Amino acid sequence: MNTAKILEYIKQYLVISICVIVIIAALVGLPMVSTSWNADVQKQVKSRGQHFTKITNLEKTNFQVPGTGQTHTTVINQKLLDSYEQITAAMLDDAQTVADTAIKQNQQNHDVMMPELFPKPPEGYGAMDVLPKQFHERLVANYEQLLASINAGSPPPASEVEISLQAARRQFLEQMMAKDESDALTEEEAEQLKEQMTGERLEIYKDRAAEIGIYLTKDAATEPVFDRSSPPGLVELFSWQWTYWVMEELSGVIKALNGDRSELQNPLKRIDSIKLIGLMELNHQAGSSSSGGRGRGGGAGGGRPRSPIGGGMKPQGPTRGGQGRPPSSPRGGAPKKPAFAMATAPGSGSTNYDVSLSGRISNQLYDVVVVELDMVVATAAVAEVLDAFARQNFMTVIDLKMRPENAFEAIKEGYYYGGENTSRLKLVVETIWMRSWTRQHMPDEVRAMLGIPLDPPPAPAGGSPQGPPGRPGAPGRPPGPTRPGGGRP
Repeated sequence: MNTAKILEYIKQYLVISICVIVIIAALVGLPMVSTSWNADVQKQVKSRGQHFTKITNLEKTNFQVPGTGQTHTTVINQKLLDSYEQITAAMLDDAQTVADTAIKQNQQNHDVMMPELFPKPPEGYGAMDVLPKQFHERLVANYEQLLASINAGSPPPASEVEISLQAARRQFLEQMMAKDESDALTEEEAEQLKEQMTGERLEIYKDRAAEIGIYLTKDAATEPVFDRSSPPGLVELFSWQWTYWVMEELSGVIKALNGDRSELQNPLKRIDSIKLIGLMELNHQAGSSSSGGRGRGGGAGGGRPRSPIGGGMKPQGPTRGGQGRPPSSPRGGAPKKPAFAMATAPGSGSTNYDVSLSGRISNQLYDVVVVELDMVVATAAVAEVLDAFARQNFMTVIDLKMRPENAFEAIKEGYYYGGENTSRLKLVVETIWMRSWTRQHMPDEVRAMLGIPLDPPPAPAGGSPQGPPGRPGAPGRPPGPTRPGGGRP
């Protein structure tokens, strides 16, 4: 091929030649370049697609409305977050208000009779030799006032009934039969006298029933007895105080039911016994669900806990010598604070449905004290009686037994109920006591029994660190390095 002719041709057709060269180069190079461009484009598209996915997810975020179980799909933004914060803050305020109201309702006017005794008696010797007796005297006086406030009483004593019947008998013989007590009576006269005396006796019982509001005595309430030979310790004294709080609540139920009427018109006519179970005790283990669940196995040792029926009112747990006379200390110093074995209370709201229908057990939030009542009520008012307990300060009826009351047998013992039908009602009532207010009155030993943390010891006077024993105020030796096991080398 003649090179000169080719160059001459290119010069004549320069534009056409350049186009031909470009076409040939494009056919060879463009596929190679496009492959690299395609990878970059795919990478950018994939990256941008991920951002679009995130934006789409933000548009479809599930949002739960505070305080409800409802959920909505929405876009999370600052306005929504601000509204959420405002709503939750208002809900927290409402919850705190409810809690404060519940505590105030639960505490009501309950207070300790001797603030100088609880939670800690005065330091020094002799305080526990004097205060327990004074506390018992004050407790007895308060029980008398409590029974008077519900107009409680007992049937007339047999000796008084006998005296009244003898006077009525003499009057009947003299005025109606013109006879003396020593005169013999015919069979007809004897029967007539018997009917008269039966009516007189019934009138005596009826008059007594009209004077009182309910048949209830200190024996039924198990008023504590002070024994000089074995004076009670601080734990037992506090159990007396707590028992009295329970009695105050029961008197509230009686007042709500009976009002100021006489026993003849009242729905609650007689209480024979009041027994407490679980006072100052962690006697129930939490179930498998420790926060409101239905625990079904729960309890160390297994088995179903005993039924509440059959318990006694005497305080459960240690009652004697808990904190009687303060222990002496060497060299005339302050008495040494005893070390208590701390119990472990179940978590707040723990339940065990093997224990009762409600499932409530004593826990870190409140204590459960079960009350057994044996009483006589008007049969038509049984529902009213149960409702009265339900309205009284976190009380719940968890068990009951009912049978007809034999009014004729009751009259033999001096109890007169009037003409309406009556029933013997045995109730098991659950009472709740919030620890937020009871703990402030509890002695340290009671707190330890219930798994309530003790208050920290007071700081030394003047803020000086406490040194080792025997050197008050001197700084202690700084701790050295510890081994992996926790001991010092």
